Formats: sequence, structure tokens, C-alpha cells
Amino acid sequence: MPVTLGSYTFSEPLTAVAEALEEIGGRDARQIRLQGMLAQFETPEALEAEFDALLAAASASEAVALSLRTGRQFFVRRTGFKRELSRDPLVGAFTLQLEALPAYEETQAETVVTWYFAASGATRNFTTAGNLATVPALELQAAGVLVNPSVSDGARTLSYDGTLAAGAVLLCDSAAGVVTLDGEDVTPYTSGVFPQIAPAGTVFTYTDAPDSSHAGILIVRYRDRWW
Repeated sequence: MPVTLGSYTFSEPLTAVAEALEEIGGRDARQIRLQGMLAQFETPEALEAEFDALLAAASASEAVALSLRTGRQFFVRRTGFKRELSRDPLVGAFTLQLEALPAYEETQAETVVTWYFAASGATRNFTTAGNLATVPALELQAAGVLVNPSVSDGARTLSYDGTLAAGAVLLCDSAAGVVTLDGEDVTPYTSGVFPQIAPAGTVFTYTDAPDSSHAGILIVRYRDRWW
């Protein structure tokens, strides 16, 4: 498949990709190098414009989606760029250095699972196709009054200390680390750690207080991840 960076598509037969995992400042980092040729331009000005378009697609400050494999993406920033232009014949060569932050690759499309539960202690199995654990976003919709709801993966539990009225929506945004109730930030009233889905599969358990209705819907959204 062709390599894409934001809205820019690289010529598939003229582009080579190299990836390397490194430790930088105590964190894992993935370095990606794209090397390629730009050909079949009628004027040097047209070739220079193509170099400029490539450079503009690779931001040095903002994260940009990079796809090297079908259905997957990294988010990268530019760390280096080199261009060379030959006029006879009229061809260009480039080396683009990128760093993926975070270092893992993920699916472009979200997996969305809707779980209907009607009891405290209800369980549901979740799986991921990746080789890295993923942290899902959780949207809890109360069918009846729910008191002190929590979701656990057996090792990590996220709990809300409060009451959800029937029809209320508790949104647990794992990426931002924020929990909202009908749009209002209630993060200070939550405790624990966001549950994860492991590559081998994970069983989630929903629990709440005895005086709850125990009825609701949990929508689980996540993307498979790979090192």
C-alpha cells in the first residue's frame, strides 16, 4: 500500500521506509526514516513545489497521522528533512526523519462494543488484535439509577463515587484522563485506574451499590495497538 502522511501520498515504488525503536530520556521512542525519489516533473519550479508540499505535510510541532500499513497509523512529528535536486535529469531525492509519539501503531478505525448489563457483577470479555494492551474510553448510560458504578479488568478498577440518575451519561475519556457526567467534569469524584484490554483478552466486570437499579449500557471504544 502507498505510504501516506496526512493528506500527502508518497510514490510507492520510489519510497523506502526504515523504523527503529530507541530509548530517549527514559522513554520509548520510534524513529521512522522515509527516503525516496521525486521524478517526472517538467520544471525545477514544479519539483521544488513538490518538495515544499512534502515538507508542509510533515509538521515539526503538530502530530500528523502516518500510515505505513493498511488500516494502521502512527502520529508523528518531523525531526529532520533533507532535499537534493538534480537538473539533468530532473529528479529529486529526499530523506525525511520522523518520531512517533506515542511510539505504538494503532488502527485508524475504532472498535465499538455495546454492552447491556442488568446486574452488579455482570461480566463481558473483550479482545484486541494488537500485540499491546489498549486503554478504552468508556461511556456508561444509566437505564435506571446507578449508585457508585465501577468497571474493572481484574487488576485495575475505575470507580465513580456518586449517583447517576436514569438517562444520565458518565463518559470516561482515557486519552485525556477526564471523567464527565452529562458534560460536567466529575474527575475529582472518581478513583482508581482506567481498565485495559490485553492482547490475550480481558474480562471486564461491572459493579455498583446494592441500592442501584443495576441496569444500563456500557459503550466501550478502543483501537488495537502494536509495537
